[in-house]
Amino acid sequence: MPALPNKLTIRRARDSDLPEMARIHFASYPSMPMTLEERINHFREDPRLPLEGNWICERAGRPVGLFALYNFQMYRSGSSCPAGGIGRVAVAPEARMEKIAYWMMAQAVEVMKQNGIPISILYPFRHSFYRKLGWGLAEKVRFYSISPSSIPLYSERELVKPATSREDYEEIMNCYNRFASTNCGLLVRDDPVWYENVLKNNLSYIYRSDETGEVEGYIIYNYRPHSTTESFMMSDLIIREMVYTNSQALRGILGFLSSQRDQVETIEYHDHYNLPLEQILKEPRMTGGRHNMWLGAETAWIGSGLMGRIVQLRRVLAAGGLGNGSGTVTLKIHDELNPDNSTGLTIEINDGKVEFVKQAGQSVILSTDIATFSSIYWGALSLKDALYFGLAEIDGKGDTAFLEDVFSFPKSICLDYF
Repeated sequence: MPALPNKLTIRRARDSDLPEMARIHFASYPSMPMTLEERINHFREDPRLPLEGNWICERAGRPVGLFALYNFQMYRSGSSCPAGGIGRVAVAPEARMEKIAYWMMAQAVEVMKQNGIPISILYPFRHSFYRKLGWGLAEKVRFYSISPSSIPLYSERELVKPATSREDYEEIMNCYNRFASTNCGLLVRDDPVWYENVLKNNLSYIYRSDETGEVEGYIIYNYRPHSTTESFMMSDLIIREMVYTNSQALRGILGFLSSQRDQVETIEYHDHYNLPLEQILKEPRMTGGRHNMWLGAETAWIGSGLMGRIVQLRRVLAAGGLGNGSGTVTLKIHDELNPDNSTGLTIEINDGKVEFVKQAGQSVILSTDIATFSSIYWGALSLKDALYFGLAEIDGKGDTAFLEDVFSFPKSICLDYF
């Protein structure tokens, strides 16, 4: 980690910091509907993060910035691994444009490195800032705003029932865990997160298979009511989370949404799975969307979603999980915040398993930066596209065809916001 400037210190938060934390947070996130006192309570009561999980940047003894470092567990390739979540990055108005956020992120990488956390995720306030520091795009999200009458009224909706008991909620959790363990990027959740962050103040419906009796899908949502002067019985339906483990569960949930058309004008859904919903919608056009010769019907907005970073390259590679293929490659990865990743690694890959080789010989050389390699690792960027856009280079002698196979990762999905 680069050395901190003399006047800066970064340390864990204490209870006495709460008023200043609330002030800095309010100045950075004014659109959040929370008073200063409510922000203080939020810092104290967040089920995902104890107070000491927040970090304070001081300049000459006065707080000028803060960030949160969450200790997540993320599902990857059938198992879970530690992941550091970065959130609440905030700089006081009097200290902006002075690289405070840069030094806080440098400290975050150092803390994760010391604690053996191999990967990190965050939602960026500015992509260029975090990309320069090593976080790459990790997923793509589509935002749909559609009429329920455009969704087919699938008969499987008859198997969708409200979750009304503790047992129903536990089955929702089990369904999520089964789904998460077979995908990459989803976070492990404990009961306080489920009940305080996911289920609280929302409605939950489950799809229960009539063959297995198991909950094989669920939807969690809430309403945005229209004004009483407009239509006192109408609302918009906001999907908080939708999980399905097979096509029958998906059809059941979609059929349930379609059946809400009498009292729901618009359904809003942030789709992390990149479903081809336009193929089944009767009118694949957003509510209020454009319709013209060049665009056709405006179906959805596309967003960049989460960003991810490899903190410890050697540990990530040692965990395996690479695509099928065999060969030897030397990785030359530029990483400003963690020079350990920039030392150059020669690895021998055999069907996804990695061994570190001391003598490189005449191996193929793959050169890129840690942000690009992180995007490849999260399945958001193929090596072929990285090479095409000049984000990576291949040098050296030998066969290179195996590289696209071994550096092929499943796309990541994350349904948690922090």
